[in-house]
Amino acid sequence: MNNKNIVKTTIATCLLAGSVAAHSANILFAHVDDYGAYVDDGNRIAQFLANAGHTVTTRFLDAAIYSDYSSFDQVFVYDLYAGTDLNANQVQNYNNIGDWYNGLTNQNLILDGRIISSDVTWTNANGMSSEEAWIQNYAQQLALRGGGLVLGTDHYSFQSGINNINDRIGVGQFSGIFGGYPTSQAVVDPLSPLFVSGLDACRADPSTYCINDNSTTGFVATGLQANGDTLTPGAYHGSNIDAWNFAAVSHNMGSITFGTCGGPGQPSCTVQSPSPLMLLILGLATFGLFRHRFA
Repeated sequence: MNNKNIVKTTIATCLLAGSVAAHSANILFAHVDDYGAYVDDGNRIAQFLANAGHTVTTRFLDAAIYSDYSSFDQVFVYDLYAGTDLNANQVQNYNNIGDWYNGLTNQNLILDGRIISSDVTWTNANGMSSEEAWIQNYAQQLALRGGGLVLGTDHYSFQSGINNINDRIGVGQFSGIFGGYPTSQAVVDPLSPLFVSGLDACRADPSTYCINDNSTTGFVATGLQANGDTLTPGAYHGSNIDAWNFAAVSHNMGSITFGTCGGPGQPSCTVQSPSPLMLLILGLATFGLFRHRFA
């Protein structure tokens, strides 16, 4: 095989592989701090993402100022540091993350006020922990929509770094504290794209669709935001009536339950995933293009 054919084959193979792995994201998992009891929890969540086949880079935002955010499809920011989180490196990174998000074509956002709250010792029918399935669905839903930002924290003493980013992207701040186990069981909207079936076993009645918040839990912004987005509750403490006021997780992807998708100016209620056949056709078409160019 001559060099031209080697190049053709290599490029086509890489492009076909890339099309098949279209939902494998390049994710930055950024800690606000580089020490403390919760760093291991953050690293565990980062590993959940790697377990799903994503490329994950873990960084501490107080270690240096980073300017390569545009190289990532998704950014997860994990803030469980009980401090002011406002040193010079952190603040500049918050600015850079805000600039990255504000410059996205698809500004997909998830706010999680109970990022480490589900008990990871429980498993669903597939042997996956509730937290692992929940976090992996974040990445999957963002990948389907072209990427985005996840901001994760917990009760109010951990929120200052996250709220700096919220200010920069025009969404409301995390606030408050819900309480502790066993009272903080969050109801989940089963029609939300963030809902994962099989994680509703923490109460006797599975129709409640709950996740177990095995810790204190912060509230996240919901409803119409200053940037024009409507953040819809995904997991919340209580009934549909008070979901907007007591959300633990919210997002701007839309919800059938809350009527925030499918209408004018709203996101679609469903996101179609490319079928294996379509991915194969895309790969073959790409192969044909490069065959023609290198022939």
